[in-house]
Amino acid sequence: MNMKHFLLLLFIFAFSEAHSSETDSLLIRYSDWDIEPTHISTCSNFERMNGYQKEYVVFSRCHVDSLKLLLANLQETEDEYFPVRCKLYIFDSDTIKEKICMNKSNIVLNGKNYANNDVILSYIDYLMSQYPQCDTERFLPDYMGDEYIAGKDSLYNLLNDRIDDIAYRINYSGTLIMNIKCNADKMGKTIGTFVRIVKPQNASKAEKRIAKYIRNFIIHHIIWKEDIDRSVYDNISFSIKYKRIKDRRR
Repeated sequence: MNMKHFLLLLFIFAFSEAHSSETDSLLIRYSDWDIEPTHISTCSNFERMNGYQKEYVVFSRCHVDSLKLLLANLQETEDEYFPVRCKLYIFDSDTIKEKICMNKSNIVLNGKNYANNDVILSYIDYLMSQYPQCDTERFLPDYMGDEYIAGKDSLYNLLNDRIDDIAYRINYSGTLIMNIKCNADKMGKTIGTFVRIVKPQNASKAEKRIAKYIRNFIIHHIIWKEDIDRSVYDNISFSIKYKRIKDRRR
């Protein structure tokens, strides 16, 4: 940290000490500023796909408020993809108040993109040097269909009912496993769906018809939870297994 950065942070410490908020704590999940990930790493999938290397919890309100001051006057930039290398959670008790994702050059805050700077990078490095590493399972993103607005179980029940309807109409029996990958916008509207039949390997016409039906049903009828950090590079992925014995409704 150079002298200019050091003096600026001293001023921020003094200001935030006199204007401390009710912010409870800060969670830092950090990978590496300089090493590029080998795959797409976004704000929404950072923990799920990328895997952070280090984790810290900052309990000092002064430290958290200092960071908030640094983030208060950022220069907004165009909305574009960048590989996330660090994700921050600001808490009030156990309620997430803000999520911030960044790399050395960019920041996503409240769904908007901003230019990062050396002062913020230096301050986060400073915080990580002041607190021990920890390991917490709290506040991890949802998995495998939990993004559905009514919950994972409701999603699976709904899709199984729809599959059952078409299977009965076309007199299909057997075991069908499908991997489903969806894209959604920030408001939760499905904008794209890909359905791949995993089992059987050589799908019949009936099974392909079911997969096509489910794809169209998801696109037109499934609404996901809102996520202001969701980007076009984020996928909602899950698998569904269906088994039907011939003529079981008769």
